[in-house]
Amino acid sequence: MNVVITFFSELRRRKVIQTLIPFMGVIWLLLQIIAVVTPLLNFSPFIATSLTIFLFACFPVVFYLAWYFDITPQGIIVTEVDRSEVQKPLGVKWWIGFTFVLIGSLMLGSHYFNSARVDYAKRTEGLVSNITATSIAVLPFRDQSPDNDQHYLAAGVTEELASLLGQVAGLQVAAASAGFNLARQNLLPVDIARRLQVDTLLSGSIYKSGNQIRLRVELINAKDGMTLWSQSFSRNLSDIFAVETEIARTIVNLLQQRYLEAGSLTSLNSTASTDAYMMYLRGREQYRLQTTESIKEARRLFEQALALDPEYAMAYVALADTIISLAEGSASFGVLKADIAATLAEQHLAKALVRAPELAEAHAVRGLLLFYLQSNYDAALPALDKALSLNPNLAQAHLWRFAALEQLGRSQDAWQALQQAYRLDPIALTHQYNLAFKLAERGELNAAEQQYQQLIADFPKSPMGYAGLADLYTQTGELAASLDYWQQAYRLSPENSNYQQNAIGIMLELGLLEAAEQQTDDPFYQATLLLRREQHDELFTQMTFQLGANPEDPWIAFEAGWYQLLVGDKTEGIELLLQAHKHFQPADLLSMPMCSPALEIAWAYQQRQQADVATKLLQQCAASLPAPGPDGYQDIYRRYLNARLATLQHKPELAITELSAAVSQGWRQWWSQHDPLLAPIAQTAEAKALFGQIEQALQQQQTKAQALLQTRAN
Repeated sequence: MNVVITFFSELRRRKVIQTLIPFMGVIWLLLQIIAVVTPLLNFSPFIATSLTIFLFACFPVVFYLAWYFDITPQGIIVTEVDRSEVQKPLGVKWWIGFTFVLIGSLMLGSHYFNSARVDYAKRTEGLVSNITATSIAVLPFRDQSPDNDQHYLAAGVTEELASLLGQVAGLQVAAASAGFNLARQNLLPVDIARRLQVDTLLSGSIYKSGNQIRLRVELINAKDGMTLWSQSFSRNLSDIFAVETEIARTIVNLLQQRYLEAGSLTSLNSTASTDAYMMYLRGREQYRLQTTESIKEARRLFEQALALDPEYAMAYVALADTIISLAEGSASFGVLKADIAATLAEQHLAKALVRAPELAEAHAVRGLLLFYLQSNYDAALPALDKALSLNPNLAQAHLWRFAALEQLGRSQDAWQALQQAYRLDPIALTHQYNLAFKLAERGELNAAEQQYQQLIADFPKSPMGYAGLADLYTQTGELAASLDYWQQAYRLSPENSNYQQNAIGIMLELGLLEAAEQQTDDPFYQATLLLRREQHDELFTQMTFQLGANPEDPWIAFEAGWYQLLVGDKTEGIELLLQAHKHFQPADLLSMPMCSPALEIAWAYQQRQQADVATKLLQQCAASLPAPGPDGYQDIYRRYLNARLATLQHKPELAITELSAAVSQGWRQWWSQHDPLLAPIAQTAEAKALFGQIEQALQQQQTKAQALLQTRAN
């Protein structure tokens, strides 16, 4: 309180109020004069606004000066600090204070001046919106041409607007592909916005007749579906890029506080040839179909676009992307040798980057090339980071970055990249599948299950959602449900032998031997069938023949040895494992998720009292184990592996703990009670109880599986 009283006392003594009142009067008088003169002289209203901001920004400076100076009949003099002392001249501190006040006033005035300038510019253009938004999705434009034959042009406008808006910092733009996928589900715009988690939607239509186009665009509030702004644009087709940039600039100015001047957004997807652009758009239409035939057709169309305009940078990027898709590999369409595809793609990307160094898509596809075809993950990251610095809304670039980071072992960074890819495109099949898979890996099983179910709802004809659920249910011990989903995946993709193999594997695990035999006559499963039927003599006869026919094949020796350990002569089994070890390559010994056959071979050396070799193998196994998930989650294979490792390291209490965790999480392997590696703990009461739980759970799952198989058969 004393400080306040002292402050007001000083105000009176220094006559600050007496100075400020005339200053405010001068401001009022000037504003009145400006209000009268501005319309008479046809001055811009912004002049009055600017002068008002300037005068009020001067207020702190006037206050500061009034504190230290008095206006007297003798002129302006320094205010006395203490009447009992000789007046001292103002020193460095005063000048420092004055400098701070002056700079602060300038910054304050500049802030309000820019805000007023932006507001005036927006009002001049009629860009007044009642909401401020940070996210938007561009819905597929509708083709309203007379012949309804311009779908590719409408889709191209949609993609280009999303790309232009994506370049604006601070604005999250959902991937155009997400809008395409949701539009096919015939959802209302508000429902699409809710699924994409955006504040606003941009929709529109296109009408083309000859070389004339008319675009009708609408900006929609996602909360209530009300139209915030709409406008029509009629132009020549050759002006399509200018129209797109004008629309994108208008949207940004409507939704954000900033003001983008005309020409501040540039389309790097432009070409001087209208015919080349039309050819490029037809290629994009084929590319989106994602079949081998359509990708090959897309390549042909992009090459034609470049023949019409050899300077068309975006066509080079599209061609490179298409060639990468045509390279051999599990994730592509496999008609080109990988090295040839890499060389061709690199050549096209070099041409694109020479013509448009700031083209985000070019850097993104270059990152894909380095990652996918050249396995150069360290070099891929800078390319992808460059792409995202130019356009942070490239969902696919975030996904590729996730994959590269995974390969580099940077799991937490990879998880963040995947989440961002999903935020930008929560509909993409690959985004949903990878997110669900990583959620399961992190131990968030319920969330993973929901994500796989959503994937199935969005893509009911894709096997990936079914396969994901099948794998998840295997991890949790729900083998009957897993079998059902593996079979559904196989029905949707009968050429994928992996789905069939997993289904047969579960049938064998559950003892559904006749059902397994109905699925296949592949001799690969013969040994397992004999083992499950307890036809051990016939099994060992068959394995002896295989060993004789393939004397240096370590996997056959290992398999034969493993069967001997489970149900035959353990001494012979040990000998076979040691024999196999001589022929294994070092990299093959540590196969995950069970660190096999290194663990079994280490056990064999322990039985032969060769502790040094066994210890070395165990150390190699422990060193090769992936780190647990971010939340400490460990899957059932890792838990069971830990139990075996602990047993071999003579840690029985830890072995029981890990075995218990594996069983509680869903470990359901029938052979566990026969596992020779767990023999030291197998006769304990705790282990017997756990093996009993496995047996009981398998019986329950067998009953459920039989019912499901019967239902499907009917």
